[in-house]
Amino acid sequence: MKIRLSIEGLLLLFLLPSCAEHTITPPLSENAYKTIAEDATKQLEQLYPPAHTHLVLANSEKTGFDRLFKTLLRNKGYAIHETQESPENQKLQGKQFSYLLDGLPSVSHYGYYRLTLKIDNAQLSRLYDANELDNPNYWSYRQ
Repeated sequence: MKIRLSIEGLLLLFLLPSCAEHTITPPLSENAYKTIAEDATKQLEQLYPPAHTHLVLANSEKTGFDRLFKTLLRNKGYAIHETQESPENQKLQGKQFSYLLDGLPSVSHYGYYRLTLKIDNAQLSRLYDANELDNPNYWSYRQ
């Protein structure tokens, strides 16, 4: 009886890790962040003119990509108001803005990343291959 319980316990220990989702997302370099941030800035320039667009950014992260992206936007002429509160609770003039750069867990073993930009009710998204950042997918636009 004890041997059977021990064997079943060991089997359970070996089977449990196979249930967990393993992501093999390669870390992005500073150059990769720069390439993605420059690409996103160019796309925003085409849709929302700098020096005429005030972006209200709530709860921004403090990662390398976030600092670089905000710096590029400011250098291009965008006014960015950062707040820790929800922008809906404030009476700030400008376009509500948020973004997310994330690894795709279902295909992350290939090293794919998605950048999603939300400007008011519009949403822009682009897929990047970490191995070929110079040849990204098309921008998708949803309103």
